Amino acid sequence: LLRPPAAPADPRVLTDHPARTPRRRTLAVPDPVSGTPSSVAVWEYAPVPEAAPGSPSGLKGDTAAAPLVFVHGFRGDHHGLALLADALPEHPIHSIELPGFGASEPFPHAEHTVAHHADAVAAVVAALRLPAAPVLVAHSYGTTVAAELVAREPSRWGRLVLLNPIAEPALQASASVTSRVLAAVAEGYYEVAARMPERSARLLLGAPPVVWVTTLAMTRTRDRDVLAYTHDQHRRHFSGFASARMLSEAYRASSTGCVADVAARLTLPGLLVAGREDPLGSVPAQEALAAAIDAAGGTAELHVLDGVGHLLHYERPAACAALIRDWLRRAGR
Repeated sequence: LLRPPAAPADPRVLTDHPARTPRRRTLAVPDPVSGTPSSVAVWEYAPVPEAAPGSPSGLKGDTAAAPLVFVHGFRGDHHGLALLADALPEHPIHSIELPGFGASEPFPHAEHTVAHHADAVAAVVAALRLPAAPVLVAHSYGTTVAAELVAREPSRWGRLVLLNPIAEPALQASASVTSRVLAAVAEGYYEVAARMPERSARLLLGAPPVVWVTTLAMTRTRDRDVLAYTHDQHRRHFSGFASARMLSEAYRASSTGCVADVAARLTLPGLLVAGREDPLGSVPAQEALAAAIDAAGGTAELHVLDGVGHLLHYERPAACAALIRDWLRRAGR
């Protein structure tokens, strides 16, 4: 754990699929407060139907796989969900980098909140003019954003997939002790960084020991290749944020909001995939969330993977892809 081996040169060993190369597209979206435009990066993966498991002849015509819209988690970007994209080759995928993360500009005036990030995703998807209602696939903080979108306008979306869903606010009394401690420490960390000069704040936020500890706190894998790949990805991409102030705003949004806030309005079918050892989402909380979505008429299907923490997209990308594929195929998607 202290000295993980070098990351695998070919990520195929983690997914059993060759890596897909996305094409970057940049779209202008209005600031939710002022209307001032800013650019959002969308990474588009063209489908490779013949590469889909169980589809030797490919998917053609009316049976073409549904478009997927990916929404990453806090401090993430499109790289975090790349393994999942590799393992779902039959689907056209549009991986959106939320404002302030990756190659996307921050909002010029609006705070980086769940509602405002949802505004940006909605604007991007509208601009893409997709041929069919897309399936939202989101991880961690992205699940809160995706749930907000579906709660607002369920008719715009085909289905909803939530990986490591944020089932309850991290600081809520019913959350696990580990979750509350981690959230309290992180909250102070990001607030302190936001008050520092930007250069000093970046040194603090991107300090290798901090990134290393964060990775170990979130994952539960015993696979050395997976751990090495995760460390390498976080080292490369975990500090791709616009500013310390923007990051503090986004952290506040990620730690105070949750999918349960809008569960009563989630009327689409939903697939929830959780880690049994996720420090940010207990199994009882995930079960309660699934029950709340069922009560709303959304028919939630929950899968809990053993030996997995909060980084399903790194720890079990092939398993997540298989669950998504089976769930969508059963629905004719």
